[in-house]
Amino acid sequence: MDETFEVDSSPPLTQAAFDSVRARFLFEADVFWARASIGEDVLAIWLESYQTSRTFQKLGIVELEFP
Repeated sequence: MDETFEVDSSPPLTQAAFDSVRARFLFEADVFWARASIGEDVLAIWLESYQTSRTFQKLGIVELEFP
């Protein structure tokens, strides 16, 4: 997300996507998010880590864009 993004200023249902417990319950998905300031290198590490299962199988990642 953009560096200026604030979860609290989002609509209530959108806020659920930024709360891992609510996202798991409502969307049956694990949600990991970050601000752009983490940098490209850290983002690449996150993507590599979170798309690999415990059995080292590659999993899909969905990118969501909010207006």
